[in-house]
This record gives sequence, structure tokens and C-alpha cells, in this order.
Amino acid sequence: MPFLPSTTKNSGVPLVKLCGFATGPSAREAVAAGADAIGINFWRGSKRFIALDEAASWLGTLAGQVCRVGLFVNPVLEEIEAAVDRGVLDALQLHGITDPGFIAEAVMFGLPVIQAIGVGEQGPLADPAEFGTPWILLDAHVPGAFGGTGKTFSWHQFHEVARAHPSQHFFLAGGLTSENVAEAIRIAQPYAVDAASGVESAPGIKDPVRMRDFVEAVQGARARG
Repeated sequence: MPFLPSTTKNSGVPLVKLCGFATGPSAREAVAAGADAIGINFWRGSKRFIALDEAASWLGTLAGQVCRVGLFVNPVLEEIEAAVDRGVLDALQLHGITDPGFIAEAVMFGLPVIQAIGVGEQGPLADPAEFGTPWILLDAHVPGAFGGTGKTFSWHQFHEVARAHPSQHFFLAGGLTSENVAEAIRIAQPYAVDAASGVESAPGIKDPVRMRDFVEAVQGARARG
């Protein structure tokens, strides 16, 4: 399936990415709930970590059903290459590393690359255009953490950044739940929304009801335009 088609951005309809899956059954529940993309965390420092060998067996069964995004934190190129070579990913998501040269090399593996940027309430935000990829994920900046913290940041700030870079596709992450995602969409007007802790019953444990409620809340926001 195509990676998060750009026609979605043009229509103003946000896509749904749910992140941090560690089991096949949980991932299939996300697909059944209507998720457009799922994230698989290959960083050992995360409570949502899963080894590539373990994930590959069930990721392969989801080909063509959902966009499978591999998440990496400060990786080396060999780590990314090993994951791409397994043929079970549709996109890459990079955290920590922000070197444009490294990102350019990651792009050469042939999959779309989402560059994650932490956004604080104060201080300058890196220019998203410098990373050389049209796919940018903005999340709340929490020192020592790389997403999945449940912390929010200014949705108005997100909207201003996205409006300043109309050629790029911005994912909104950080503290999104079924209770607040419609308001976040109204203010931020993102290309896609991304949730991890907001669809869990416990750290790292995805909840099928919360996933369904989240997707339905996004669809409700779509219906209201």
C-alpha cells in the first residue's frame, strides 16, 4: 500500500498512526480499529521495545493492510539496513539523530523517513526543512525521552510550524487521547495524528477499546470538517 498518500494532506483529513506495538495480536487489533499506520519500537531503552527478529514474524502478515513504521533512536546505518532488508517495514521513523547527512543516507534505503523533533514551550525549533525529508513528526520535548511520554505541547505552535512549511507533511504526537484528539485536530490541522500512551491500559500494553475510541474520535473530527 502507498505510504500515507499526500492526497490526505490536501483534503485536510488527518491519518491515524498508533505507535509502540510489541505483539501481533495487538497490532491486528489496531488494524481492525482502523489505524492507517502502526509504529514498532526497535529502541532497547523503551518499555515498548521489541526485537526485530521477534517482530518480523507477525509484521509480515500485515503487509498491505497497514503502513508498518520502524522506530529507531540514534541508530547506526547498519541497524536500519538490517531492518529494511527483512522486507517487513513500509517506512522509518528516526528519533534523536538530526544530522541531515545521516538522514539522507537513511532515505537511500528506499523507504519514506519520518524525522521526529521534540518541541519545548521555549527555545528555537529546528527548521524542519533542513532534514531533507517531507515527513516530520512533532512531539513534546521531554529530556531523556523519545516519545510515548503522554506529554502535550502547544497545538497552536504546531499549526504555525506546519503553515510555515506547506510542502511538508506534519504528524502531531504527544499526549493525544480519544478525549482531546478532535480539539487537537481543530487547532493544529495536522497531516496525521500519532498516539502511543493514549491508547494503552498500562505502559506498553495497547487497549483495543481505547484504540477504537481514538480512531472513532478522529473520524468524528473528520466528519465535522
